[in-house]
Amino acid sequence: MYRSVIVLVLVMSACASSAGGIELDASADGTSLSLTVGDRVEISLAGNPTTGYTWQVASIDEAILSIEGDPSFRADSTLVGAGGTMTLAFDAIGPGTTTLELAYLRPFESVPPEATFTVTFVVTG
Repeated sequence: MYRSVIVLVLVMSACASSAGGIELDASADGTSLSLTVGDRVEISLAGNPTTGYTWQVASIDEAILSIEGDPSFRADSTLVGAGGTMTLAFDAIGPGTTTLELAYLRPFESVPPEATFTVTFVVTG
């Protein structure tokens, strides 16, 4: 029971509620989260699109969770080629359980991703 409370606290600390929805960062990797249909989740991860790398959806049940638009990018500085934060937005559109897997890769290469990020979402109506 104590371990369950710690896991819940860690997941909740990785999440922040905002007007835009629930915000997750790299600390949420490997966790589970409950949502309600209509909730929006924004996942912000370190990235650098100037190197050709981007975060892409590798696995998702699109009947449960829908990606909204393209990833946005905010650079850490004004220097040319600076890394920063890529944010992907998802809407809970149907009840069920889905594991979202994101892959950090160069879409034009046929090699394993540089990094992955996984969260399991349990969506209720």
